[in-house]
Amino acid sequence: MRAGPKLQKLAQSLGDLQVISGAASLSIERLPLAAEGLYTCQALYDTEQGAKLYYYYIHLRVLAEGSLVWLRCGLENGTGPLYFLWEHETHSGLVSTVSQGNSSVFNMTEVNRNHTGWYRCVARNQVNQERSDRIWLDIIFGPDIPQIDVTPYSITDRGYSAQERQTVSLLCQAQSNPPSQYVWFYNNSQVYTGPQFTITRILRMHTGTYACLAQNTYLNTRSMKTISLTVYCE
Repeated sequence: MRAGPKLQKLAQSLGDLQVISGAASLSIERLPLAAEGLYTCQALYDTEQGAKLYYYYIHLRVLAEGSLVWLRCGLENGTGPLYFLWEHETHSGLVSTVSQGNSSVFNMTEVNRNHTGWYRCVARNQVNQERSDRIWLDIIFGPDIPQIDVTPYSITDRGYSAQERQTVSLLCQAQSNPPSQYVWFYNNSQVYTGPQFTITRILRMHTGTYACLAQNTYLNTRSMKTISLTVYCE
């Protein structure tokens, strides 16, 4: 009987881990610094000569925007002259060439969120070429200045407005990796935790300023957006 994938308690220190069903893949969300390091995949194959065990290795680096990064393509042997090509693959599967030449080192200065993705080295000479395993580069950033969406709403010279006894929803979104955590304030007093703050049957007493604080707990950074909401009687 197959019991399915099993995660040890120690794995919780690496973030929110999930084994992807039907694939030899591991997903890590809310990536902390502790997740950086060498990962090993153990694979068992049935062959005509019997079961064979193979190991695959990949090194994960966790970086923040603005860091200096270099990737080196190492070869055990190879007859020169050697030519190196680096490929970048995005979340959506788009593959592009980001570096090529006779240097085995690929330098990236002041990396940003667009550098997130898989990287692979292709080394070749006049008679052969070899492709490396992929390495995942995760860029930590944010949070950006939040965007607040009010539903339903009307706009006045003071900001947003709503009618009494309506249900008003305030949605806060700020780009960040790991994802932002949100805190809402009403007239400088904390009233809610989470991205969407809903007020059922809003009253005139709810008129005031509403602020959304977005926090990146990994970088210990934060940003805030404030709006004014006026409630009118029917």
